[in-house]
Amino acid sequence: MEGLTVGLFGHVEGVGRELGKKGTSTDITFYNYKQGDKAVCYVEPTRYPDRINPLIYAINMMDYALVFINEITGELGETLLALDMFGIDKGAFVVGEYVDLDMLKNIISQTSMKDFEILEKDFIAIREKMINLNIERDYDSFVKIPIDHYFTVRSVGTVILGKVEKGVVKVHDNLRVYPTDKTAMVRSIQIHDNDFKEAKAGNRVGLALKGITTDELDRGMILSNGELKVAKELEVEINWNPFMQKTVKEGENYQIIVGLQSVSCSVEAVDGNKIKLSLQKEIAYDVGDKLCLIDGSAKIRILGVATLE
Repeated sequence: MEGLTVGLFGHVEGVGRELGKKGTSTDITFYNYKQGDKAVCYVEPTRYPDRINPLIYAINMMDYALVFINEITGELGETLLALDMFGIDKGAFVVGEYVDLDMLKNIISQTSMKDFEILEKDFIAIREKMINLNIERDYDSFVKIPIDHYFTVRSVGTVILGKVEKGVVKVHDNLRVYPTDKTAMVRSIQIHDNDFKEAKAGNRVGLALKGITTDELDRGMILSNGELKVAKELEVEINWNPFMQKTVKEGENYQIIVGLQSVSCSVEAVDGNKIKLSLQKEIAYDVGDKLCLIDGSAKIRILGVATLE
C-alpha cells in the first residue's frame, strides 16, 4: 500500500469532505481516500486559527500542501508565513475565480512556495492528482512513527495512530517509545482498516501495542528502533520571524513544537540568532526535525523556526 499525507490550508471549510471520508477528528481532522493500492490522507488543522498548534502539526505531518484561496486576505498571512518558514516547497494553490493571480504570484515570489502549482477548484481532478503523486521515501532507514492519537480498544488493548515517516515497521517489532525508556511490541498493524504484516514509510497506520498503556503515552511521542536524540535543554540557531514586533529576551516563557510534541519552555540566553531553551519536559527528535518557537497569546504567534542538529 502506497500512502501520502496532504495538508489542507487556507479557506478549507467543507473541502475535506469533497476529497475523502472523514476519519479521526480532534484539533486536527483526517479525511481518507483510497484507490486500488494507493491511499491519501488529508489532514486539516480544524481548530486553527483559534489555536496555532494544529497548523504546525499539519505542516509537520504532511508530504504535500494544498492551500485553498477564495480571496486574498490578511488572514492567510500567518499560514503562508508558516509554510515559508518551514521551507515547504511541495504543494499547490487551489484558487477561486475571483483571486487575483498576479497579486498571489507577487506575494509568493520570494518564498519557498514560489514554484507551487496553481490549480482550479475541481475536486475530482485534485483527488486524481493527489492519488498519483510520487514522493521520495526512505524505506531503508530505521523506523520513525510520531503518535498523533492513542486509545484503548476492548480485547485489543493500546492502539496508536500515526504516520510512518521512514523505515518499515513489522508485526512483532520491538520499538522504543521516545522520549521514554519504555519499549512496546507491535501486536498488529492496520492501514485503512485492513490488516497488514508490515507498513512502510508514507503509510498512516493503526498499531496495536503490547507493553505500554495509554496512561503512559502522549501525543508526539515517537516509536522507533533507531537512535533518536532526547533533550530537556536545546541550543539552536533560529530563523526569526521577520514580522515579529518584539525581541525575545532571557527569562521569558514560550512554547515549542517539535514534530507533534508541544512543550513549554523558558529562554535561558539569546545572542542574535542563537537561543538557549530550557524545556518543561524532555522531547525526542531526529536530526533535521524543525523546532517552532511560539507565543500562543500574541498577535504574531510564530516567533521563529530552527532546524535541529
